[in-house]
Amino acid sequence: MTEKSSIRWSQEMATGVDVIDSQHQNLLQMVNDAYQELDKEVSEIVFQRVTKELLSYAIYHFQTEEHLMKEYGYFEECPEEAALHVDEHRSFSAKVVAARDSVNSEVKEEMEQILEFLNNWILNHTQNVDLKLGGFISLKEKQRGTEANG
Repeated sequence: MTEKSSIRWSQEMATGVDVIDSQHQNLLQMVNDAYQELDKEVSEIVFQRVTKELLSYAIYHFQTEEHLMKEYGYFEECPEEAALHVDEHRSFSAKVVAARDSVNSEVKEEMEQILEFLNNWILNHTQNVDLKLGGFISLKEKQRGTEANG
């Protein structure tokens, strides 16, 4: 794996919501680990297992975000952004499944392209869509704190 392929967590990626930030860090680490594992052994079996684990964790993460969206009223107050956010989650899952199903063991380039897609998607989604959600949740947390104290 090249250093260019590896994405490291940075504060610019932080949403301000601890559970989301922690899960983003885990996702990035999983993608980086997948690169390393596939560098050691390129096989369809390894790739299927790695992508299954990544997709499973991504879905868990998406459920966490969508639960927070409901809890903090994001769907009601920002319906268009919320709908786009959820659509990105669904699109990501569908693309990973389609890519995983189309890979054959002799095509290392395809595997690397899929992992590159995962890296880029996580980076773009985190720095754009999730930052908006994080700002919204942080504002709601402050409002809840003000209401409780006043």
